[in-house]
Amino acid sequence: MSQVNLPRYVEIETSRYCNRRCSWCPNHLYKERNSQELMDWSTLQSVIKSLSRHDYEGWLAFHNYNEPLANPRIIREVASARQQLAHAALTIYTNGDYLTDDLFRELTIAGVAQMRITVYPHPLHNGETSHASLWQWLEKRPFLQGGRWNEVILRQGPALVKDNRMALEIISPDISRYYDRGGTLPALSISREDRPCFITSHSLSIDYRGDIKMCCNVVTHHSPHQQYLFGNVRECDAIDVWNSPRFAAIRRAHRQSKWSDTPICATCRQETPQP
Repeated sequence: MSQVNLPRYVEIETSRYCNRRCSWCPNHLYKERNSQELMDWSTLQSVIKSLSRHDYEGWLAFHNYNEPLANPRIIREVASARQQLAHAALTIYTNGDYLTDDLFRELTIAGVAQMRITVYPHPLHNGETSHASLWQWLEKRPFLQGGRWNEVILRQGPALVKDNRMALEIISPDISRYYDRGGTLPALSISREDRPCFITSHSLSIDYRGDIKMCCNVVTHHSPHQQYLFGNVRECDAIDVWNSPRFAAIRRAHRQSKWSDTPICATCRQETPQP
């Protein structure tokens, strides 16, 4: 196996559209997410091939600011990734709005290893999170009810989890613990972050245009964030960029809680453990 430094987690935004405009997400600030646009197939393949050359065995998720199950090509994408990345943990993070019995079955067959379904709190419930609300959500989806579900508390809130052919999590998140997405959501900012950040040490994030971002919190439509794009996979290899001197310098600074070169990080409520 290659000894090249690899991310533990890769998220690639293979489509643009999201059907929701949540106040805790930058999508409600921009019109770009109102219509669908798919990543060029050749661009997606360049990322998968880059990972395949290094026998990638980490997590590969098909999302960032998009809703992956609104992507009409998602099954083909997952199947292609599974064919080339036999040991990667292919992952779907979804709001669940498009999840049906047929789609769930197709995703399972295509090779998805894990799915997290986020059941966002309803304003009428004052944003409260609970296992009860998750059981109510699950009752309406009989195709997910087989097997044993367990109640747990994850970092983001109460969840139901089940290990099966596809590992499943249904989570009711505490929105107050969400990140401020590089300062685009001031209501979620903290006064000053003095803990080290390890997101840039283990996670690689690529948007639907192929832009390689400093981290998942970078919003490519937000002009002040343009300086945090490190290249495009149409022109350079994703893993080469991950191992570039620029990325390495950012990584060292973040491990030391130094934000002078990345001031958007200073108010982020990051809670990522050391890899």
